[in-house]
Order: sequence, then structure tokens, then C-alpha cells
Amino acid sequence: MDIISSLNANLSHALVIELTVFDTDQVRLSECAAQWLTDGVREFAGRDILREVGRYRISKKGSLSYPALSRRGGANRWGCVAVAPQDTLEVRYNPYTLDVLPWLRQAIVDRAESISVTSGVFRQDGEIGESDLDLAAKFDDDLPEYVKLIVEMDEQDLRAPKGASAVQDNLLRTVRWACDRYNVVFGHVSYRHACEETELEYFLRGSDGDPTANTPHWKSHLRGYSWLMVVPEQVARTLGGADALRASGAFHSVTALPNQALLLQATPTFREYRGAAVAKVHRVMRDVLISGEFRKPAPLPGLPPPDMIVLPA
Repeated sequence: MDIISSLNANLSHALVIELTVFDTDQVRLSECAAQWLTDGVREFAGRDILREVGRYRISKKGSLSYPALSRRGGANRWGCVAVAPQDTLEVRYNPYTLDVLPWLRQAIVDRAESISVTSGVFRQDGEIGESDLDLAAKFDDDLPEYVKLIVEMDEQDLRAPKGASAVQDNLLRTVRWACDRYNVVFGHVSYRHACEETELEYFLRGSDGDPTANTPHWKSHLRGYSWLMVVPEQVARTLGGADALRASGAFHSVTALPNQALLLQATPTFREYRGAAVAKVHRVMRDVLISGEFRKPAPLPGLPPPDMIVLPA
């Protein structure tokens, strides 16, 4: 391993957990996004953050700067909604409180590119502390029948000897909560990349690795493979079904979902998903993966290591 690869491997990187929901009904897609950013936030947090955060004045258009949040009424938590409208570089903000719900719902109806909720605990000095919750709903004008439900976290949250178990339990519970309610046709865990690619897409050249182009092909090909993933019914059938996947030895758990998709977890913990575990999942999934020409990992500092994908020799 060269010096840069060694440095990158020792850094902690952001993870994205994505659940792709398909529905031809725009009203249901909007309701899915709204529930994810309210009920889904409560499920992940294990508490009703909307009611814990103090009351604030809501900007009708949203503020172009991060809202000034404080311990109003003795509130210990802060929360913020960020909306990135389509076809603009602007991001607009409002406090995440009960009074923000009409504004949040309108952003969803308008199919903003991204609507995200972040929350955390105030520091001892009253300033905003680091976030411990980051959920988003993302729309793409080129994919009108989809919404992508996102959880972002630092990989260290799933690796640390202390606390990782509780964080993983929260994540798994929230993913299952969404999968039990919506038509999730694909799901993955990847490092955060600029164009929201899976690990596989990130290492494919050109349009072969384009998430927008690959998403509609979910009935026949997977955009990638990962520690936690949702495989749609049609692909699961090609792979031999739940029993065959359980017998493959590549998965710690195989769970049937209401829409006949399968929720697969490769190893008991995220930190175990390396090396041989990744290779086992790839071996099972390789015939149903998108394909293309691979590119070599860039030798640049700060990039996530290629340890969640099998690259050609």
C-alpha cells in the first residue's frame, strides 16, 4: 500500500445509505418524502425532535443563511431543514419545528432537488453541536417516478467500539421501517460521492456509472452491492430467491419485504464488511450488476479507500 492509500484508509469518511422508492403516483411519492422527514426522523432518533426543539419564526421563502438556533424554552436539541431547489445553486434554511411543516411539504410538492433534516444536541456553551442525525429526500427531474430516501453518517459511527452497536440498531430499524411502508426497489450503503454514485458506479467510466441512467433499470440490474442492500423481487428471482441467497454463505441475514424485495445484510456489523466478506457478496451478485469499463482508484489524499468493492486485477 502506498503512502496516500495508507493515509486515506486511516481517515474516517462519510457514508450514504440510500433507499430508492418507485411509484407512478406523484402524490404517494410526495407523501413518502414527507413521512420520511417527519416520522422517519422520529424513528431514527427514537424521539420526537419536532416537539423537542424550541419555537422559532419560520421564513416563508426560507433563509439563505443557517438559522440562529438557541436553547429556547430549555430545549436541549436543535434541528434544521435545508432545501435545495431544482436548477439553482441556492440552499434555503429554516428551523426544524412543528411550524416548519407547511414550508417543508411545499418544498416536497415542488420536488426540490434535496430536502434534508439535520439535528443534534447543543454544546455546554449553548452553541450548535455536531449533528447526530442527517436524513434527506432527493428528487431528480429526469426520474419523475422516484424519490431517494437518504441517511448520512460518519463511518466511524458504525466502527467505534463504543456506540456503534446502538447507531447500527437505529439504522437497521429505520431502514426496515421504510421498507415496510414504501416500494423500495433498491438500497445500498456507499461512501459519499459527489454525484451520489454507489461504490460500483464510482469506479465505472463515463455514463456506465451514471446513477440517473442506471436507476430505471432496477428490474434487471443492480447499481451496486454493499453491506446492507435491497434487491428487488425481479433480481432476487434471477438470483434464485431468498433460500438460495441464504445458502450462498454471503449474507448474515436475508429478510423478505412486503413488496417481495429482499433486505440483505452481509455481516453482523459494518466494520466486519471488508476483504473476504465483500468478495463473497460480489461473487453472488456479479451476474446482475451494471457493467462497464473500470477506472483505477485516483491517488489523491482524502478520498475513501476502495475497500467496499472488488476491482479487476
